[in-house]
Amino acid sequence: MTGPWRLAWDHGSAEVQSLGGMLGPLSLRIGDERELEIMHVAPWAGMTRASRLPGLMRRLRGEWPCVPFGCTEPPQGLPADWRTHAPEDGWNHGYAANHHWRRVSATDTRVHLAIDYPPASPIEHMEREIVADPHAPAVDIVLRVWARRPARVPAGLHPTFRLPPAAGRVRVALGPHAGIHSYPAQPAGAVSRLLADTVSPSLATLAGVDGPVDLAHLPLAAPAEELVQVRGLGGVDGAAPFALHYLDYDACVGLWWDTAQLPDLLLWVSNGGRIHFPWMSSHLALGAEPVNSLFDLGRVATAPAGHPLSDRLGVAIAPDAPWETRYRIAAWPQAASSTSD
Repeated sequence: MTGPWRLAWDHGSAEVQSLGGMLGPLSLRIGDERELEIMHVAPWAGMTRASRLPGLMRRLRGEWPCVPFGCTEPPQGLPADWRTHAPEDGWNHGYAANHHWRRVSATDTRVHLAIDYPPASPIEHMEREIVADPHAPAVDIVLRVWARRPARVPAGLHPTFRLPPAAGRVRVALGPHAGIHSYPAQPAGAVSRLLADTVSPSLATLAGVDGPVDLAHLPLAAPAEELVQVRGLGGVDGAAPFALHYLDYDACVGLWWDTAQLPDLLLWVSNGGRIHFPWMSSHLALGAEPVNSLFDLGRVATAPAGHPLSDRLGVAIAPDAPWETRYRIAAWPQAASSTSD
């Protein structure tokens, strides 16, 4: 069976597709009368032209794992002290993000998928389980990576959240962190309003080419495509390290993960900043990506030794046991939160 596979429980519903093993749409029920669609679904899915896009992009949606994480071509304009190198393969965000997963098992409340990697990869295969929480508007996800040989690979999760069209109506909340780093080069084919290769203390006051830029309130009023890495992000007293407050829905969505394994959060703000197909200057989404990686550059570039992210080299995998990580996405009615930006 090639999917999609559907989850349905008292607190929500979801769909999981075989391509990329992507989760989305995801609807979580808040109270008796409200359902919040939280996962982004790219508007070009199903268009004729989309069939010619890479696997990752054809039906882009929701959440999926990226191992190895990152791009396969270095951007133009990296600082002179950064070194570039060739990736081991040509699959952006990893083989699994671009190919079909197979079903191991599926019920109304649990989907278990697997995918085999090519023989040359240090990864033998991956599995993921998506489980509906029977008692809450939440899903719990497990990722396991089996290795053919010992290796260190950049790794990331890729939840991508829906943004409504009205500017500033989603507040982004972060737990304590050690600074927010802007991308070290201009994003390819995109408009960026941030100064490259800087560090800022707050998401609301990032260093911009025309003054401070506020990424704590989305969408932005002007087109932009931004990628920033939040270093050493954590939660307080069980609070989500990352949360969104949908102001017009009086609802919050949170993401929990193992911050010891994936210590940083890469934020991808897609805000109409790319003009070419399939983006068409109108794409709105927020990727909130727990990573052990140097931005999305770990496969193609190395930062100088003194850079604060130079030690983000990926996770260690070995044949003796699978590498495993667990994470959770949940929604709740709006309430005071202990997270801050």
